[in-house]
Amino acid sequence: MEKIFDSVKELDKRAENSFNLKNGVLMEQAARGMAEYIRSYCADHTAPYTMQIDTAAPLPARQYHSPHVTKPCVQIICGSGDNGGDGFALARMLGDFCTVRTVASFEPKSPLCKLQRERLELLGIPVYTDILDSCDVLVDAVFGTGIHGELDSHACSVLEQMNAVRGYKVACDIPSGLNAAGIPAPISFRADTTCTMGALKTALYADTAKDYTGTIQLLGLGLPRSSYEGDTNTFLLSAADMRLPHRSVQNTHKMSYGHGVFFCGEKPGACVLAASAALHFGIGLVTILGVPQPNALPDFMYSTELPDTFSALMVGSGLGRSKTAQLPALSLLANPQVEDCPLILDADILHSKALMSVLPACKQPILTPHPKEFQSLLTNSGLAQVSTTEIQQDRFAYLRLFCTTFPHTVVVLKGAYPLIGQGEQIFVNPLGTNALAKAGTGDVLSGMITALAAQGYPPLEAAYTASLAHAEAAKRLHTSDYGLTASALADSLSSLCYSTEISANR
Repeated sequence: MEKIFDSVKELDKRAENSFNLKNGVLMEQAARGMAEYIRSYCADHTAPYTMQIDTAAPLPARQYHSPHVTKPCVQIICGSGDNGGDGFALARMLGDFCTVRTVASFEPKSPLCKLQRERLELLGIPVYTDILDSCDVLVDAVFGTGIHGELDSHACSVLEQMNAVRGYKVACDIPSGLNAAGIPAPISFRADTTCTMGALKTALYADTAKDYTGTIQLLGLGLPRSSYEGDTNTFLLSAADMRLPHRSVQNTHKMSYGHGVFFCGEKPGACVLAASAALHFGIGLVTILGVPQPNALPDFMYSTELPDTFSALMVGSGLGRSKTAQLPALSLLANPQVEDCPLILDADILHSKALMSVLPACKQPILTPHPKEFQSLLTNSGLAQVSTTEIQQDRFAYLRLFCTTFPHTVVVLKGAYPLIGQGEQIFVNPLGTNALAKAGTGDVLSGMITALAAQGYPPLEAAYTASLAHAEAAKRLHTSDYGLTASALADSLSSLCYSTEISANR
């Protein structure tokens, strides 16, 4: 797991003061990291828009080691603040490697930006005001996280031109147009890669930012990360954090792997999807609590009464929003037999006002809301009256608010970047895919969490392992981004368990 920070300003100040790195040293290190990344990219990729250097042109000899060869063209668009300073410093460091075209779209204002432009001009590297419509690499060094308020017409025009450029697009620290919360302006830069400096930032993992950041690369600042980074309660997960089910003991039986109970409501298909996912994800026995359908599948047990013993209970998938549907479920949740076991709550049950009176008594609850369901949880708990748009604009804050109010509860907030929270801690799943925007995939996730909880995983680990595996399985299906189905996803889980080598298994 890697650390994520809301802001790195305090980290920068501490590094400057503790290690005497003032007067733009951190900016130099950031530019050096960007230069190394761009050199590596250009070395690995064909450059279709490479510019031919005109040997007759009067270029300063010190600008290029060999002015008679073809070099990749890197176009750097610089703003007026420190992000622009990063761009000017980058241009200086790339001058011997490529054809650098530095564009000052705004006059430098910050002291470091002015200094870096002066240094660049001393080398004889020209600065332009117009943007070429093609290049090998386009670097966005316009605004960074310092953007405030609405963009003026000139800024919008610059960003529109940058988005129209043909070439690989790289954002310096954060795509221009995104604010410190990761919310984009109506016109924002769309990067193929974002090179962020020093430490990862929550803004980059906002759902609203995902269509703009591209791949996120963390670049160092010449310090060990352990020295630069401080304490945080937010962490970035990776595939390596999955601990997939594995049966290493031979002398065993089905109850060794847990018994999951799935409450069946008005829409049994959702419950069956969840139960099927649980079976494919290692659980030993599934009981569907409800009246079996005429085409009931033989893989499950069916009962109209709560079994005497079980390892985990899931309620909500396909439950229905009517009082008739919800009363039996709420009565079940009030059963003392349920209080101590892992309880996975999803979908319709999350809209119930009565849930808030039951939740405090549950010792191991795991909630899996999408933003609309999370809105109901915030409203019914009295924590906030907000729209789903407001939630999406500040997912980290609202999730932390709920989780600190109910510290025993694990919450999986679904989205482009699923967030898993408990108490003060939030974990970000970066593996999410838009292929999962399909009915029933949330039921599959709930079934996976239930399977792991029934097998003895702690609630938090069950939640983030299932979330990671859910996304990983979707990516391994090799379907089109629109062709995934929930049933296919559930069926694929068994092969994920036995084929992947990315987890340290149980």
